Amino acid sequence: MAGIGVSGCSSGTAITDVRGSLTSIGTPVQKDPIGAWSSAWSKKHSATSLNYSPDGSDVGLSALSTGQGYFAALDAPLTPEQQDQTKSACGPSGAFSVPVSVTSIGVAFNMPSVRSLKLTPSVLAGIFSGSITRWDAHEIAEINPGTSLPSSKIVPVTATEPSAQTTAATKYLSGGQRWPAGVSAVWPKTENGIQVKKYTDIAGKVDQTAGSIAFMDLGSIGARFDTAFLSFGGGFVRISKDSSALAAQEGHTRTLPTGIEFTLPETSDQGYALGVVSYQAFCRSYKNAPLTTLVKSWAKFVLSPDGQVASSFFANVASPSEAALRESNKLIQTIGESN
Repeated sequence: MAGIGVSGCSSGTAITDVRGSLTSIGTPVQKDPIGAWSSAWSKKHSATSLNYSPDGSDVGLSALSTGQGYFAALDAPLTPEQQDQTKSACGPSGAFSVPVSVTSIGVAFNMPSVRSLKLTPSVLAGIFSGSITRWDAHEIAEINPGTSLPSSKIVPVTATEPSAQTTAATKYLSGGQRWPAGVSAVWPKTENGIQVKKYTDIAGKVDQTAGSIAFMDLGSIGARFDTAFLSFGGGFVRISKDSSALAAQEGHTRTLPTGIEFTLPETSDQGYALGVVSYQAFCRSYKNAPLTTLVKSWAKFVLSPDGQVASSFFANVASPSEAALRESNKLIQTIGESN
């Protein structure tokens, strides 16, 4: 890993003295947000850089636990068992995790003749389990009165690789009565569907396939696809930065021995509450003051208003709630206190 040099100690170090290179490994979900944070952070601290490898949460945690990574980007908060694994590299208290972003997941479809389509968890469960196979099925027509629905086949598109996005989608489907597979990081295969290998291949396949439908993150959807209005216990809501941000502010924050846990609300009247909450895990103790200063600089920037604006604008993710960010910042301040 690259060497790190910082003038002075970790407390009271001037902003201009923050310098060095960070190495991190973790979830592909954070690839774009970390790219946005890295670019903005390096502009603020010109003598810094970040090398990030999106090889997966488990790989990132292993790298942090063995000292090969300075922080880990995760799909879920640290468990007590995972915290124990980090103690050899992170000191007797081990690592902790904080929420850094919310990647919203929408339902995109390729059916140009239909607009403002409404879908419920039960109907989506029927579609993705293969029991609802045509767009003019009575279950869809009942919640879209007055909408002209084609009689064409529905083609669900899913990926075979495990992903946090699939976990979020199947959790939402489990809220309906038709979903037989439970919450899983892997999609079950349906006879009427198409499976691609990678999650990043889904958008291209939906674009190429008339009548197709898929769960995709907001960044992949962009302006390329129309999206369904979903219900989270209140009215039907379309995915957007604003509706996702509203749901995030309604989320729940808990402070645990392993860090800060943030969950999206189970119900929301106007917020769009389907998404992946992403975390970053940091050591409480690093091997020297220069590294402590550099890691704290990164973590504080990610959670700062400037950092959150950068990821929202350039990576289409929402911020955790103000309470979650506030509690996370308090925890970041403790890095290095035991050094």
